[in-house]
Amino acid sequence: MKPARFLTITAVFCIAGCTVGPEPVAPPLNAPERFLTEPHIAGSLAPGNPWWTGLDDAVLDQIISDVLAENLSIEFAAQNLRRARALSKAARSDLFPSFDAFLDVGLNGQVDPDSNLESDVVGGAEMSFTPDLFGGTRRSLQAARADLAASAFDLADVQRLVVRDALLQYIEIRRSGARLALLESSLDLQARTLEIVEARYDAGLSPALDVDRAAADLAGTRAQHGILFAQRLEAEYALSVLSGRAPTRGQFGEPEDDAIPVFQNISQIGLPADLIRNRPDVRAAENRLVSEIALIGVEIADLYPSLQIPGSVQAGSNSAESQAETVSFSLSAFIDIPLFDAGRRRAEVEAQRADADAALAIYKVTLLDALREVETALTRIETLSERLVYLESAVASSESAYNQLDALYREGLATFIDVLDSQRTLISSREAVVDARAELTNAMALLQSALGGVVSG
Repeated sequence: MKPARFLTITAVFCIAGCTVGPEPVAPPLNAPERFLTEPHIAGSLAPGNPWWTGLDDAVLDQIISDVLAENLSIEFAAQNLRRARALSKAARSDLFPSFDAFLDVGLNGQVDPDSNLESDVVGGAEMSFTPDLFGGTRRSLQAARADLAASAFDLADVQRLVVRDALLQYIEIRRSGARLALLESSLDLQARTLEIVEARYDAGLSPALDVDRAAADLAGTRAQHGILFAQRLEAEYALSVLSGRAPTRGQFGEPEDDAIPVFQNISQIGLPADLIRNRPDVRAAENRLVSEIALIGVEIADLYPSLQIPGSVQAGSNSAESQAETVSFSLSAFIDIPLFDAGRRRAEVEAQRADADAALAIYKVTLLDALREVETALTRIETLSERLVYLESAVASSESAYNQLDALYREGLATFIDVLDSQRTLISSREAVVDARAELTNAMALLQSALGGVVSG
């Protein structure tokens, strides 16, 4: 080998270990030392258990299992992960040479019965290799692997959100069902009041106005039935679609059997910094930032020369006795040196840096949104817990007041207006308790999902 050629090849492989561009690592994000609100929640979920099992509801457990298995958004994210995995393998293959084989068979002769046909057979292999002189291919592989990790976290985040939505719809089914059951109780109460007023009217002890007022209250309460039933059906339909099925109804029993599920245990709240590890959307944004940083190196590598090494081996034979088999090979190398492109390559580097800065902004805002969701849920849990205590106390007082006024009215010692007012207050307080319990369970579910909502435990 000539000295000049040897020195050239040696120089090429010495610089092949160079990798240009910034190291693809996401910068650390600062999170508050602790959350603003400290919830006072009894019971702690055992490690490894999915967070929704804290409701201790077998029906819900089956629903979540069906949703995770059949939801189409999860299927879409799973296929995106499959695609990212394939692209990562494809990016890795660029580090190695590629080989292709070929075979060419030809017949030569004349259109003559006495003519002999001669055959030519040529076969061989071709090789193509582009050494990664400045690390552009390695940076591309790093970007593909980061995209693969981001797709895996995307799948986990879709699972988190779908489970959250399924639970919220389930709570709405139970809430509207409990309200329907409470509605029946209120109708019984108002019907008995109407019977008493009508009896007093027949006896000349009450005016017709009292009868009309009692009948109006009863009709107004009956009018709520359709709205509550429609809300229940809407939640059932939404849950059916989340489970990958066409909308169906009647799969959750009769409304009178409904009760608002209450969390018996929840996962550990942890610290704000834990969100960076636990929230799949934050981890996905982090890996997309890593991918964009790696792609800067890909663009920078285009500013430098590139080396291509093609080669081939070929063997051929001819049926004519005068021709023997031949074997030939070739191996060459050429260097592509960028000289002038009117600033295109450097503009592409700058554009990629802008993409990386945009990905960093998305990374930061994703964490901030996660912090906001947790703080909002914690605040709602605190306020709703206090509200529920007061509402339950209001129900007890309203029941006592109504019973006393009802007894006084029967004795003619209280006006019917007082009875109706106390009855309306009692019904309203009972409805408010049902809604507050549902909202509190919703807030706890949103908190668990905001903390990361690890599906696999």
